Amino acid sequence: MRCFPRLLLIDRDGVLNEDLPTSVRTLAEMRLIPAAVAALGAYTATGRRAALITNQGILGRGHVAPQVFGAIQLRLIKALADAGGRLASVHIAPDPRDGLTPRRKPGPGMLLEAMHQHGASPDETLFIGDALTDAEAAAAAGVAFRLVLTGKGAASAAARPDLPAYPSLAAALADLGGAA
Repeated sequence: MRCFPRLLLIDRDGVLNEDLPTSVRTLAEMRLIPAAVAALGAYTATGRRAALITNQGILGRGHVAPQVFGAIQLRLIKALADAGGRLASVHIAPDPRDGLTPRRKPGPGMLLEAMHQHGASPDETLFIGDALTDAEAAAAAGVAFRLVLTGKGAASAAARPDLPAYPSLAAALADLGGAA
């Protein structure tokens, strides 16, 4: 895909920060992937729009206080700003896995919400993630998908070798024609 999408959708855990088995529950556990943050910062610094799409069942299960979660998110937003970029919007599904709603990936709800908010159609949108649920949400929303091999990506690629896969977010963004 050597053209820029009107809207880039990005998963968080495993793409922009290290994915943890118990999720990121404290500020100390929020370990950003510097090259991914720098690449997304450079991409959005050019005026291109990116929206964060993230399941955060830890909120719905009460495993993290909203104030702590806010501080975790703020660390990511500040790091992107330090890299010259920003997120156009943030879409969070707090639903626990056992309380699935259409918003929670693999459902398409957050993707559809972001496209509506930014006036982008599915053929103008690209979703980059590391998990099979990301790929399923993209398919359900009718948007293109790119898999990164960070986080759950290697296991996802083994399960779905048909998915376009990139070693990192920086590589996936570079394939769009620059800005990584």
